[in-house]
Parts: sequence; structure tokens; C-alpha cells
Amino acid sequence: MQKLNKNYEIVSQIYSHLMKKVRYDFWADYLYMLTKDYVSKRAKVLELGAGNCLLAYHLKEYYKKIIPTDLSFQMLNSSKDKKLKRVCCNMTSLPFKTPFDLIYSCFDSINYLIHRKDINNLFSNISSLLSDKGIFTFDVSLENNSRVHIKEPIREGKYKGINYKHITSFDEKRRIHKNEFEIQLKNNKKYREVHKQKIYSFFDYFKILQKNGLYVVECFDAFTFYDADENSNRVQFIVKKQDEKN
Repeated sequence: MQKLNKNYEIVSQIYSHLMKKVRYDFWADYLYMLTKDYVSKRAKVLELGAGNCLLAYHLKEYYKKIIPTDLSFQMLNSSKDKKLKRVCCNMTSLPFKTPFDLIYSCFDSINYLIHRKDINNLFSNISSLLSDKGIFTFDVSLENNSRVHIKEPIREGKYKGINYKHITSFDEKRRIHKNEFEIQLKNNKKYREVHKQKIYSFFDYFKILQKNGLYVVECFDAFTFYDADENSNRVQFIVKKQDEKN
């Protein structure tokens, strides 16, 4: 079985199946409700970790000027909306020179930054790219979410002739959540992808954001407008530049 070094190189072929229960239209509505009081519908918008761009596809109903980005070319190329201006890049080293009014990242993409220097680089990039009144909103997975998912550690399935096994685990000491995919394609070739996420503590985000010139405006339990805390499963942050505080 060949181990692949790049995330989503093969998983991109079954990603839509893995996410079939996700209501991207609902997610886009929630993002709009989160952001509409901060930016106008004419806002310049940047998505980080866009994957197959389905969220951008629905969110462009509200914001027309969206640029989805992702580290995986395979994921971006799987987008059904070929009219979207997609950019393949690393969120820790964004290639843009002009500011954005709204930057967002969803489905715990930021947890993939397993080294603290990388998350510092990301937040530093955000601080530089946000317009003066702009906002950055992102969600992250916390410890409780990992504990929920390891209750069903092995899942198997088949999609368009591709067989797969999904194995999930959580190392509480190292705070690493691992998703391992064993995939057999139609030609019987077998591949293995290992996706690692760092489960930072709730309070880590406040400290790292502040260090990089950002501050938290709101912090909700994901998909709600209730205040989050360290016991939440998934948390939604709304962040601004410190220069704009007050």
C-alpha cells in the first residue's frame, strides 16, 4: 500500500461522499448571519481551506467577490463551479497584495496547522491582509469533538467503485487527532493517506491571535450564537485587527 505525503491527493476522489450529510447551503446562511453586520455585500472575500469550493458556491449568493484557496490542487480542481477564481496556495504564506474585507476558514482547516509557528504565520498573514474594518471568521475543533469522533473509530464504505476505510484516533497527550484513510481504487491500487490535526486549547487561540495583532470580537459554539467555552466541541471565532478595537 502506497503512503501519500499530500493530504487529499486521493481522498479528493471520495470527499463529496464523505461529506454527503453536510448542508453547505445551511453553512453559507450561517456564515452570512455571522458576518452581515460587519461587511457589505460588495465585500472582497477570501476563503482559506476551500476544498471543493462548495461553501463558496453557496456563499456567493450573498458575496459575489469570493476567491477560494486551498493547498490541494486536486480538491480545487474538483469544484463543480469552474467560474470561481480559485488559487492553490498555503494559508501560512498567502500570495495576495490587496486587502480583503472578509476572510474565512471552515471545517477546522486551521487544526491542520500542527506547528505553532504555522498558526502564528497564518494569523500574521491575516493581520496584514485584512482591510481596516475587515473581519476574519474561522472555526476550530476542540478536545471534546475529538472524544466524540473516536467513539466510532473505524468506518468503511464504497463510492463509485472505490473502497475505503477511515480510521480515527486521538492522542490526548500530544493533542494530535489523526484521520487515516486506506483507499482501493477501481484498478485495485491501494493508497494510504494520514491526516493530522493539532487540537489546541480554547485559550491558546486568544493568546496567539493577540500576539499577531488581532482580537476576538465574538466566540460562539459553532452553528449557534451561544457563547463558546473550553468545553465546546467546535468553536466559531470572529476576529478583527487590534488597531480597530473600540
